[in-house]
Amino acid sequence: MYTLSEINSIVKGTLNGIGEMPYSFFITDSRQVTNTEEVLFFALVSERNDAHRYIDELIEKGVKAFVVSNKAFITSTASFILVDDTLQALQDLAAHHRSQFKIPVIGITGSNGKTIVKEWLYQLLKDDKTICRSPKSYNSQIGVPLSVLNLNKTHQLAIFEAGISLPGEMQKLHNIIKPTLGIFTSLGQAHDVGFGDREQKFAEKWKLFGGTEKVIVNKYDDPILGFSENRAITIGSGNDCTYKLNYILGTESSTVELTPRDGKKEIFSIPFIDKASALNCSTCIVTLLYLGYASNVIQKHLLNLQSIALRLEVKNAINNSIIINDFYNSDIDSIRIALSFLNQQHRREKKVVIVSDIEQSGRREEELYKDLANLLKQNNIDLLIGIGNAVTKNKELFSSNALFYEDVEAFLKDEKKIKAQLNNSSILLKGAHRFDFEKISKTLQLKSHDTILEIDLNKLTHNVNHYRSLIGKQTQLMCMVKAMGYGSGSSEIAKTLQHIGVNYLAVAYADEGVELREASITLPIMVMSPELDSFEDIIKYNLEPEIYSFKLLEDLIHALDKLGIQETFPIHLKIDTGMKRLGFEAEDIDALCEKLKRSKQLKVKSVFSHLVGTDNKDLDRFTQQQIELFRAAADKIEKAVGYITIKHICNSGGISRFKNAHFNMVRLGIGMYGFGVSEEENSLLQNVNTLKTRISQIKKVKANETIGYSRKGVAANDIIIATIPIGYADGFHRSLGNGNHGVWIKNKFCQTIGNICMDMCMVDITNVNCKEGDEVIVFENSDQVNQMAKAMNSIAYEVLTGISSRVKRIYTQE
Repeated sequence: MYTLSEINSIVKGTLNGIGEMPYSFFITDSRQVTNTEEVLFFALVSERNDAHRYIDELIEKGVKAFVVSNKAFITSTASFILVDDTLQALQDLAAHHRSQFKIPVIGITGSNGKTIVKEWLYQLLKDDKTICRSPKSYNSQIGVPLSVLNLNKTHQLAIFEAGISLPGEMQKLHNIIKPTLGIFTSLGQAHDVGFGDREQKFAEKWKLFGGTEKVIVNKYDDPILGFSENRAITIGSGNDCTYKLNYILGTESSTVELTPRDGKKEIFSIPFIDKASALNCSTCIVTLLYLGYASNVIQKHLLNLQSIALRLEVKNAINNSIIINDFYNSDIDSIRIALSFLNQQHRREKKVVIVSDIEQSGRREEELYKDLANLLKQNNIDLLIGIGNAVTKNKELFSSNALFYEDVEAFLKDEKKIKAQLNNSSILLKGAHRFDFEKISKTLQLKSHDTILEIDLNKLTHNVNHYRSLIGKQTQLMCMVKAMGYGSGSSEIAKTLQHIGVNYLAVAYADEGVELREASITLPIMVMSPELDSFEDIIKYNLEPEIYSFKLLEDLIHALDKLGIQETFPIHLKIDTGMKRLGFEAEDIDALCEKLKRSKQLKVKSVFSHLVGTDNKDLDRFTQQQIELFRAAADKIEKAVGYITIKHICNSGGISRFKNAHFNMVRLGIGMYGFGVSEEENSLLQNVNTLKTRISQIKKVKANETIGYSRKGVAANDIIIATIPIGYADGFHRSLGNGNHGVWIKNKFCQTIGNICMDMCMVDITNVNCKEGDEVIVFENSDQVNQMAKAMNSIAYEVLTGISSRVKRIYTQE
């Protein structure tokens, strides 16, 4: 915490206003301002944006202090520090702040893997130390100072990543981070274009480590030139390295072997099955060895490592296809990563890659495109579409199943021919920014109105990992993806859950399970409401039915006999402990046990029940009664069948509040999406879904004029209204009309006026400075979802599951 006078002295500015006020939150993005207390806003200026223009809006929100470089924006309504360069001022403040701490600081740079190594080191070390680390991939000239300014007296260790694209940038980041230990993850080809050659790029990156005693260098894929051997702890394939690395990839886990130059080989098991993860894990292992951790302790921590989702955006496309958007760079290393995403998300018949000329590389063109051709071949790409002069010039290097265009415009002119080849395809768009691949994305994606539901898969992963932290290591995790993944899209959610390694999925009906199987989901899937007519599909698609009655049990046995199934078939037995919905009652258990003893073709995979009030403390006694009833029934069934089954009764609320009832599996539902049982838990979760749209039209309405159907909306005064394209057919319920709820525009709540229409509604924007086309937020956090649910006299479940399938879903990962 610094007073404005202290900050002014550090950044050598000119203070206008009150200097005694303390500030501890430093912001550069006006959209991040939610709490205005102790907030100092730096008005950064770039080629694309000048943040000075947001100052009036921020003052209106309540922000009281700014660092500016344009004195024309200084007013008497707030305090200002005037400097020559606001970015330099931010960096100077961060450098001063770093100098106040004498703790170990790990600085990470390299071409790939920085964020993953940082996050995995955090996971590996967080139980032993209080750690400050870069949020997300904050590794830029702006991100690094913002990260370092998060340091406080509680921290015992800091881990910061640093990325550069031009000479001269790293020295500035070094002055801010001042690492005591360095990590160099790789020297790939990203940002080659900003440097004269790769040696220069390496030399610039190495500047992060000035004054650092040791640097851990992973040179497995690329012998790194120019570093001093006595400072470097190297990992590579050669005998000259400090640690010789060998890795063996498996189908469920992999092995990393590290042999010290003068020591005995050490073997570690890691919970990942790809090369990049093996290399990044080896960097983490060597770092922990250097920090003094014993190998057995490292191994124990490694088994708990969790996947870090990288950035991607998935959209539905034409002809039953999907698009994976990754068109922000096009170096060969990022193409490798993108192809792994394509393989992870692939759930259609064909794999298609649309790629632009490869940039940011100093390599010979023919050699570069040979590598690309090999990559595509290794990943079994069915169709390549190359866009750009260079890739077209080297088209002979690729398979015959390829199309080439000089530019995006030429591609779009051939749209009809291209679309005919994109049936049932997973399409990866990988292009440099200058090629404007957004035009291709807009052409190929399914057309829909401006209303979209954006699903952040990183936040989903975060929430799942939160609940994982609450259960024992031997307790399995079943995730509920019924009702179209609580409105988020079952296939995409299931893909992510499978990727991060949950144990089971559950759907309501068999056709939901069939859809997941056809999307290449291989996890076990429980069907919670099987029907007689669905048993054939359940058996064919290797689904596992919930059995809740004797009739249903007989129907399944009959279906197995009819289809001639000889091997044992998995079932899940539902016990009714008080819900009075579905399930065997306590008095049925003895007869059920006798039936199971005679039915040798059935395998009881799990016994489970459903708690009715885990979010209500007033019902805790009843919940405990349910748990004991369930325990007794499950024990009887296990004794009857003669083997241990999976047992589960806890839902999301139960995971948090009834740890005595975790048994050996729990079921996670609404909690995955950021909704906990208390305010405290909500603060630890992240809302996954954002529902947003855009203003279609703005109108001025005079006093006493009416708005909407049945003339229900009446303007009490002259007002301004906006029509937005969301209505009750999209999931914006009719009960939300006539001022009962609203939306957020420019961070201001705008109430509905008049009845909600089928496809649109009107809101009052009299006090909002906005224009047609501006973004409208229906909800973007759990509080807003709960407010909407309250206005509907309902719950968050209905809000999420009620979003129409015609609303376009967009999936993001970073």
